[in-house]
Amino acid sequence: MTADDKATDGTTSTGGRAALRWTVLAVLVGVLVAGLAVSALVVFGNGAGPGLGNRVSSVFDPPKDGSRDREEVLAASRTFVQRFNTYGPDMLEESGEMPDYRAVGDLMTAKFRKAFDENLTIAEKAVAQTGIDRVATVYGVGISAIDADSATVLVGAEVVSSYPSGDNPDERVDFEPQRFRYEVTLVRIDGTWVVDDLDDVDDGLPSFANSSSQDTVPDGQGPSGTPSGAPSGSATSEPSGAATEGSE
Repeated sequence: MTADDKATDGTTSTGGRAALRWTVLAVLVGVLVAGLAVSALVVFGNGAGPGLGNRVSSVFDPPKDGSRDREEVLAASRTFVQRFNTYGPDMLEESGEMPDYRAVGDLMTAKFRKAFDENLTIAEKAVAQTGIDRVATVYGVGISAIDADSATVLVGAEVVSSYPSGDNPDERVDFEPQRFRYEVTLVRIDGTWVVDDLDDVDDGLPSFANSSSQDTVPDGQGPSGTPSGAPSGSATSEPSGAATEGSE
């Protein structure tokens, strides 16, 4: 191989390496441009707000989904009112306690649970002494107010009570269903909505969390502000107001 051949071969080799570098660089630039294009589509497609800055911010720090909060609040209120007003002999143990009913306290704040625990024996004594069985059904629920960490919900519920027949304890006597409207106050603690208070909006009495504890079963009210004994009269066919949404 002559000197001219070697020079030509070196020039070709150097040119090949340079071409390869330019090819790799072009590919990287193409990938970068494609990435920027995708990012722009994401920002303008999923971003919210009038300006570019707002759109970019909303993509990387999206606003909270208000509809999810509403669904969680409605579900928490519905579950609480149903469990709070449902108890009977099937829950009563030999100790005279109802552990499953006591577990309703897990749905409450510490403040509300303290009031609940102080009044819990009312329901347990009612079941032990009279054999009452109560089943609650929620027929309407609607949000009155809600923000990031608190909510107020109106819940319409119906409670059906029954007692053992005096002639035959194995038979039960059903009483007229009774309807109630509750104002349920909830707060969010560590991402979970829990009940902070409950008020029967039609009875004219203090809310449950603000009521004093009682040592005996009252004539007309149980721990939820609903009848724990035989009703003194038939319930009205409709509540004085209904929640804004029907049951699901």
